[in-house]
Amino acid sequence: MKVIFLIAALASFGNILAADDDFSKETFKATTITSSIYMLEGAGGNITALIGPDGTLLVDDDFAQMADKLVAKLKELKGSSPKYIVNTHFHYDHTGGNEVFGPSATIIAASEVRNRLMSEQTLWNKRHPPEPSQAWPTITFDQSLTLYFGGEEVRIVHFPRGHTDGDSVVFFPHQKVVSMGDLYFSGMYPIFHPEHNGSLQGYIQNIEAVLRQISDDYKIVPGHGPLTGKVELEKHYRMILTSVETVKRKIKAGKTLEQIKKMGLPAELEPFSHGYSTTDRWIELIYRSLKK
Repeated sequence: MKVIFLIAALASFGNILAADDDFSKETFKATTITSSIYMLEGAGGNITALIGPDGTLLVDDDFAQMADKLVAKLKELKGSSPKYIVNTHFHYDHTGGNEVFGPSATIIAASEVRNRLMSEQTLWNKRHPPEPSQAWPTITFDQSLTLYFGGEEVRIVHFPRGHTDGDSVVFFPHQKVVSMGDLYFSGMYPIFHPEHNGSLQGYIQNIEAVLRQISDDYKIVPGHGPLTGKVELEKHYRMILTSVETVKRKIKAGKTLEQIKKMGLPAELEPFSHGYSTTDRWIELIYRSLKK
């Protein structure tokens, strides 16, 4: 995994990159999924781009400072500045481009995303003021919404109480592609935010629901990490279940959090540890959720 990806992951988790940080060395990498769908990796969360005869649709839009580079990459792919943007959740590494593209693009998200972007939020102990009005979604929904664009069906489904309360998963059923936002950290321990109404149980249930809705030949765009398929998502799901069962068993045996951290998780799960969600932090997140 490239160092730049680890920096991007850290930026997303804590919105560590502020407005005055230097994005000059950041670039976008494009991975072709189908003839019209691409995964773009930049400084923030992964972006899914649908480029067709009607224009460009994006799932998430990185940081505002990356907007010019994003448009340049879209033009390389024979696309254009986005006509539609779907926000998978409110975190700023996925919605930062809203303020740049909002005046010309239609932004779509679950109702909770608009509410959070309109109000002050605290993320990783840092207070964030409301986003400017042009960054607010103009079309919201509570359960699901289907958009027909560029000859494609784009099905957007709200999966609440997982990573946050406003998570959406975007299905492109004809092309067998699904974009999961931060409900899936490919190859990494997941993160959920109780302070934003995310939960361990909801995270597990939402992944179960996605697995039921996709066939074995689907391609999956995670919120962070490389493009994968259903096999990798199933492995990720089993990792979560194994982690939870391990911590639950040790709590039942009377072990403290520090004792459980010292004992760790099964060795085969260690590759999922990464720059922010280390094994210790993942154990603590599970522990506090189970005790609560």
